[in-house]
Amino acid sequence: MNTKLKSILLLSALSVSALNVFAENKVVTSSTTESNQSYDDSDTTTQSALNVTTSGVTYTGTNITLSATNNGSVDNPIGRGAYIDNGAALSLTGGSITTSGSYGHGVSLTNAGSGTLNNVNIQTGGNQSYGVNVNNATLMMTGGSISTSGSGGRGLSIAGSNDATVNNVNIETTGNNGYGVVTGSSVFTLTGGNISTSGSAVRGISIGNTSSGTVGNVNVETTGNDSHGVYLAVTSTVTLTDSDIRVTGSGAFGLTVSGTSNAMVNLNGNTLSSAGVSIRVASSGSVTLTGSNGSVITGGIDSGDKTFVNITLTDAGTELHGDFRQFSTNSVVNLTLGADALLHGGGELDSLTLASGAIIGFTDTLLVTDRITIGDGIIIDFSSLTETGSYQVLNWSGASVTGGTISGDQFNIAGEGIEGTFSVANNQLTFNATAVPEPSTWFLIGAGLGALALIRRRSS
Repeated sequence: MNTKLKSILLLSALSVSALNVFAENKVVTSSTTESNQSYDDSDTTTQSALNVTTSGVTYTGTNITLSATNNGSVDNPIGRGAYIDNGAALSLTGGSITTSGSYGHGVSLTNAGSGTLNNVNIQTGGNQSYGVNVNNATLMMTGGSISTSGSGGRGLSIAGSNDATVNNVNIETTGNNGYGVVTGSSVFTLTGGNISTSGSAVRGISIGNTSSGTVGNVNVETTGNDSHGVYLAVTSTVTLTDSDIRVTGSGAFGLTVSGTSNAMVNLNGNTLSSAGVSIRVASSGSVTLTGSNGSVITGGIDSGDKTFVNITLTDAGTELHGDFRQFSTNSVVNLTLGADALLHGGGELDSLTLASGAIIGFTDTLLVTDRITIGDGIIIDFSSLTETGSYQVLNWSGASVTGGTISGDQFNIAGEGIEGTFSVANNQLTFNATAVPEPSTWFLIGAGLGALALIRRRSS
């Protein structure tokens, strides 16, 4: 076989087989700084530290350092550590990726590209920078971290028709309008790890239109005014399991459900907390929440027009601290308390179910408008009372009673120094307090449910 024929056969073989590139302990650096440079895919020295843009090519690396310092624009995010496009693939284990320009991307996966990242640490600096950007591509990321700084940063952005699976990755954004994870028209799975955002108007997880995903064993913490722990946009869905969500700041919300979105929340010994509102459901949204094994929900529950909110607290130590606020008669809000589960709040409900031994920490009247079911031995904790008088605990004058009649004998008093009797008339439960503690004795009682714990110890 002559040399010319051998070359033709070799070129033919290469054209039909995938090209695999392997690099180890390699440093690829782009140090040129450009501002709003016109996009040139062939120029890898000023565009990205690493470009892989040929269909069928896989770049595989171990302990690689990628660094880019370019400035970009919203249309030309040129400061990229790694740019994977056009059906190419990236596989990295270990190593680090850093960018320091505006609109920079640590890793950018686009146009059917794919990325597998294992224990890679990604850091971006500059306004509007993204740690990992996935657009019409796929991502599998395990371990490692993503951090962004600057206004409008995005730790992980998943957009377009794609699929992303992220396991045990720690994501942190600092700067106003920063999002830990943001999705749009995508399918995603987040398991384990921590998501932390700080600054005003930040979001831990923001789930965009037509996105669907599952979040399990993830700790979400946002700090700053007007922030959201988890935010669902119109027509998005999420299943949230065994995760902590904590938000602090004025106007902050733990879980926001907007439009026709749907949230399925299962807290198993976890926390959902906000200094203001823990759950806000806008028009036509839906939340089904189950709390068990000592889960604690702190903050009010707000529901808008044509919304559905269904909350079930199943067992001992599971608590909800906050008021129910319905802003439309078209909404439906249901609450079920299991034995030894606690509600410490008031407001309006469509239905209320209290299992035998359920606990209500009295702060205000619970108004039930549709149906009510109550077992025996319901505990009403009156530790917050400071004066004698009549206190309306429940009002179901416009609701039907399921499972028989309700009488004062079904209720027990809790609260140090509290004496009085329960009465039922006109489908209302009233407690007539005849003795309350003097102010000088409050230090012996403790706050809130401390009194209930003392009573139980004496009765055991």
